[in-house]
Amino acid sequence: MKYDLEKLREIYGNVKELVTPSGYKVVIREQNGEDDSILSNALGVREGTSTDAFIRSIVVATDWTDNGKLSKVDTDHMKLCDKYSTMITSRIFSLGQIINFSYTWLDENSKELEVEYEEDLGLYIWDYSKSFPKEGDPDFYKYRIKPHIHGLDKQREITLNSGKMVRYYFIDSLGENYQLTQEEIDTSINSELLARRLELSVNGKWVKVENFKAFSSRDMSEIRTDVENNESILNIFSDIQNPITKRIIRFPILNSPDFFFPRVI
Repeated sequence: MKYDLEKLREIYGNVKELVTPSGYKVVIREQNGEDDSILSNALGVREGTSTDAFIRSIVVATDWTDNGKLSKVDTDHMKLCDKYSTMITSRIFSLGQIINFSYTWLDENSKELEVEYEEDLGLYIWDYSKSFPKEGDPDFYKYRIKPHIHGLDKQREITLNSGKMVRYYFIDSLGENYQLTQEEIDTSINSELLARRLELSVNGKWVKVENFKAFSSRDMSEIRTDVENNESILNIFSDIQNPITKRIIRFPILNSPDFFFPRVI
């Protein structure tokens, strides 16, 4: 779908056009107070759907869908690289590029030390209409969201050496929600495949895989390797250091309350 940026500005005020890591265009408006209600809705937070609702709210046009809007089905199938690059871009656009946050360290005596940090959110995204920086380039950053190597494709189909045909979705909001709501006791090495809604071709029909009895260990190894080679894991962290012990940990910066609701702008 084609859209008119000037008309969108007339309707929504300040808007921003971006290209997602998968390669489609999105136009977002600035975040407003109603979006705060969406993001903090208790049920949505508990069910892991609040950020998807937020994305649907701020996206005012896209060439990804025929009507230029995002439905619940669309955001369910939105790949996480696209979802989180859009969220970070929105945060920068609406609230600023620098995030200030705190972290409380504990020493060997369980004494608390609260330390303030700041991070440049621009490090995590890129202008995906341009070539992505490689390691050693001035703009390279190890936690930057990479372009999706399969572009707009939502699924990948492969034939195993055993002759079995399988397909899986690239990790999306549905898969993320599955992982977030799964009980820890039920989690296993196969959870990542269940989150990707793995399917097996049986007599020419695709059947959702509920268990893995039909697959040999070689099959499983081949499937996991294919997933690993064809989709980059998102590592949206900030390396923070304890000023006393000099210990460094990876802090999940999107989980900071200051990401959406900053104390200081």
